[in-house]
Amino acid sequence: AAKCAKPSLAGEDRLSALPDDVLVLIRLRLRTPEVVRTSVLSRRWRSVWGLLPELRFSDPEPHGLRGALSASAVSLRYLLVCWLRGAPAESIANWLPAAARRLTGELALVDMGRAGGESEERGTLDLPCFDKATSISLDLGFLGLSMPAAGVFARLTDLTLSGIRFHGPCELGSTVSSLRCPCLQKLTVHDSYGLDNLTINSGSLKLLTVVAPVLQELSVLESLNWVGAYDPSSVRIGKMESLKSLTTIFLVYGAEGFILNPACLMLMSRVKVIESLTLGLCHPQEINNYQYLMEDMTILPDVTSLHLILSVEGHSFGACSFHILRMCPGIKRLIMDLSNRFILKAQAECPQGCICDQPSNWKTEELKLNCPREMEIREFRGSDHELVFLKRLFTWATGLKRIAVAFNVSVAESATKELCKMLRTFSRPEICMDFYVYQNMVKVLYAYED
Repeated sequence: AAKCAKPSLAGEDRLSALPDDVLVLIRLRLRTPEVVRTSVLSRRWRSVWGLLPELRFSDPEPHGLRGALSASAVSLRYLLVCWLRGAPAESIANWLPAAARRLTGELALVDMGRAGGESEERGTLDLPCFDKATSISLDLGFLGLSMPAAGVFARLTDLTLSGIRFHGPCELGSTVSSLRCPCLQKLTVHDSYGLDNLTINSGSLKLLTVVAPVLQELSVLESLNWVGAYDPSSVRIGKMESLKSLTTIFLVYGAEGFILNPACLMLMSRVKVIESLTLGLCHPQEINNYQYLMEDMTILPDVTSLHLILSVEGHSFGACSFHILRMCPGIKRLIMDLSNRFILKAQAECPQGCICDQPSNWKTEELKLNCPREMEIREFRGSDHELVFLKRLFTWATGLKRIAVAFNVSVAESATKELCKMLRTFSRPEICMDFYVYQNMVKVLYAYED
């Protein structure tokens, strides 16, 4: 019998027969330079280039990037451009206006090299107005940046500026205020220079994170993260009557006048009532040659929910926590995060004779915390310092109804059961206790059995 001849596929372009949406999905899985090279595979693939809604470039050639942006037939929902060594302002300005016309989603410009001292030689970039962008993140390696004097960022909700040298007549504050950024909810500014003052009037801004720049006035803000320094000669904080959430840090032991502590103290004195306060209490690893600074903190806002992040490096945190808790007895919810960033073992403790237990009044004085109904303990390791403090905490929290304890991933399963048993002896019958462990980096409820 004659064999059937196999059909010849010579010259058949099956790639060109694929629907456009399939071709777009295939190319979205590739880096943009690879997408460019795939144009030689098929006649139709050359035109599909303009249908991609996401583009990613590394060290691009400016004219080529401008051509790619101009040739596109669809809106961009994501554009990432990064440089291994800082690009001059002129080369970025060559294509950035084309990006502003097309972008309807997220823009990320990242200088991986952080040019540093060479940044002034790279010039100043005039930022165009991105009227349809929703998120802009600029990390420019200390390149000069001039904010646009006109235009409305009508859809922008998230703006992050890092490694910036601000230039130009238009101040950042006027750009991010409600008239020009009516939807802005989150503003982050750090590692930047030339921001002599920042005056913000916004009805939408909910979260402001500032590291280092000087602030003159803040208005109509719901959430504030402040981890920068405070200079009373140049900083004036306006009314923050709408503030609902505040995050800041305080160094428990250190040299007098530590640069970050005045910012925390200033905020505590300006805010009278707040829903949520997150306070980082930080200990140096070596504290014996430093002063105890908690006595500088004499006032706290009227707080509903208190979150203490205790970076204690194995030291006792009883004294500093007691100092905070006795100033806010009316809290309804308490979270204690025992982060201990540099401690890897559950049994690690500070050196013998360490002064971290001082002042020791927290071990004997009574404290009435009648209001907290819920408590959460995170990153619990079961150290002696932790156990001693939690035993006292149970005696203070007379109105407590529920507590959740999440063990640090380093705690062995055998130790977990013993620690659960011990914590139950601190508790009272009316308190519901839940324990959590991490399995494959996922937090799960621990099935404790007596």
